[in-house]
Amino acid sequence: MTRSFLRRHALLPAIALLIVACSGGNGVPKVPLSQAATDSSARAMEAAHALLGPAAKAALDSGNVLFRRKAYDEALVEYRLAAELAPQHTAPLFGIQMVAAATNNRPLLDSALAGIRARNGPLPAATSGAPHSMSDSALKALRAQMKKGAKPS
Repeated sequence: MTRSFLRRHALLPAIALLIVACSGGNGVPKVPLSQAATDSSARAMEAAHALLGPAAKAALDSGNVLFRRKAYDEALVEYRLAAELAPQHTAPLFGIQMVAAATNNRPLLDSALAGIRARNGPLPAATSGAPHSMSDSALKALRAQMKKGAKPS
């Protein structure tokens, strides 16, 4: 037997195996993961916007566009309007929180977080607060110590 004859006979079964393996055969169309995630997140966003109402949704979307353009004052006006139009919804307050964080406005940030907590209710005991046993003031003191280069006690 010649080499070319052996190569042909070895190549044909390999090609047949590859075709069978890649065909799938279950009839379910394959969807790329990125497209599936986009579809599910788009559905979730549509469901959340359905709870807002058209006027609040328009104000929230306008605020988001203005925020991306870094027009924070105008975005804040739109987020506040959305919060008035949909007082049960937390999405406008998250917009206000984003503006407060971007502008380094601590009182506005604290009030937005308080509003989010008030609308969402108290957190369950297992997940409320920090995932450690330290209080906020003790944690701040520890961070200050570490910045100075001292070893934590």
